[in-house]
Amino acid sequence: MRALGIGQGTHVGIWMTNRPEWCFLRWAIYKLGAIMVPIHSRNKTEELSYILKQSDVEVLVLEETFVGQTDAIGMLLDLLPDLARQQAGKTSTEIFPSLRTVVCVSGQRYPGTYTFDEVIRIGAGVNLEAGAVKAVPEDVIHIIYTSGTTGFPKGVVTLSSCNIAFCAISAELCEMSASARFLNLMPFSGNIGLSNLALPVLDGGTFVDGGSVFDPSASLRTIQEENITHAVFVPTMLLDVLNEPDFPRRDTLSLKRILCSGAPVPQTLIKSAKEALGVSLMNVYGLSEASGLSTWVPHGDTPEHVEKSVGRAMPHCEVAILDPRTDAPCPTGVEGEICTREVFPGSQHMKGYYKQPDLTRGILRDGWLHSGDLGKMDEEGYVYLTGRIKEMFTVGGFNVSPVEVENFLLKHPKVANVAVVGVPDDRLGEVGAAFVKLKQGAAANESEILEFCKAKIAGMKVPRYVFFIDDYPLNPQGKVQKFKLKEQCANLVHPG
Repeated sequence: MRALGIGQGTHVGIWMTNRPEWCFLRWAIYKLGAIMVPIHSRNKTEELSYILKQSDVEVLVLEETFVGQTDAIGMLLDLLPDLARQQAGKTSTEIFPSLRTVVCVSGQRYPGTYTFDEVIRIGAGVNLEAGAVKAVPEDVIHIIYTSGTTGFPKGVVTLSSCNIAFCAISAELCEMSASARFLNLMPFSGNIGLSNLALPVLDGGTFVDGGSVFDPSASLRTIQEENITHAVFVPTMLLDVLNEPDFPRRDTLSLKRILCSGAPVPQTLIKSAKEALGVSLMNVYGLSEASGLSTWVPHGDTPEHVEKSVGRAMPHCEVAILDPRTDAPCPTGVEGEICTREVFPGSQHMKGYYKQPDLTRGILRDGWLHSGDLGKMDEEGYVYLTGRIKEMFTVGGFNVSPVEVENFLLKHPKVANVAVVGVPDDRLGEVGAAFVKLKQGAAANESEILEFCKAKIAGMKVPRYVFFIDDYPLNPQGKVQKFKLKEQCANLVHPG
């Protein structure tokens, strides 16, 4: 990477599924003082184009295909048709003015790009000691893109101090050791998977990756064959593992700690996991903007706390319930917005949203990070989730912005207006429902709308349901009353 000109502050995009090269690249980026921009492998051309431009990526490392199905290099070439006529390492394009180098992990060399093996050969003679970078806590190490309520994803600028504090504290709370064997089932491109990669390494433990595609049967086999002691699941994954036909035949006695995060955990799932695995879940809560986790229920806590709360504040932050209208503290047991504050500067909060100061000021106010989530706190400091202020919904652990999906659907030539809401789903927690108003004289069916989405946006953003509507329920200010659409959807999906 040094031979490619990557150094202090260089923005390096990684668009790959979980694989060893991802791990090597991460540590190399840190070592050089560069800034990593993880890009989710589920993203399609719309998201890729936005992130490459907004993040000022200078070097992009991508996989040729994702799980042998998604043509990643084909999507990039669709966006950069002139790439094949350019010299590797000298990319020049108006659409992505910062991009200068593309590296493709492939046995085939595509014109205008380097292969990963070529990069290794090019760097063979580089002296890494010359001009070595001295890391400081204030270094920016990641820009992680997360969906919100304002449209396209926002780039969460993460400091080295936040990453180290979170990983070190989490490793201690999870009782990591040199004998720990940690199973990761999350994509490295997200905040959870990115942190998972560091947790066992800090204490000399073993990191075991579950592969690019989650498979409950394969996960159970890995737990047994690799004697896994620690694992992190989103609720949907854990539910699939417990319902897997192979489950009764698999030995899971090596498990000591299970964290569950990424979405609210149903109480029934917590009880089922305890009964089936003999291990209490460590329920946790947090945001990418707050290093990943802010609260947690320690292993071995009371069943009441494990099953109903998301725990108390972790050591690197304070948690408070504030009135969404006044920002004043709410009394014990009264619902308000869940907010966090750093114990010391740089211990938890992001530096801000990349190149979006107005949005940053909206979420970071007077030292508090406002989550947009509703909750209440008891006298012991345990936090209980009650809902969300913002409209974003969570599909199998992945946050989805309704505004982002709406903006995309409005590009369909037959769509005049659209409103997207999250609705309950037994397996994924929530899925999207799109209420589409067609242009006058236009005709379309559900399949046409869904196929339009599947070709361009990530699968978790594709609505599960499409309903056609003539008029939207509006409030006096003319805004769509989405709670009424949710009620309509419940009646349409489950009549009566």
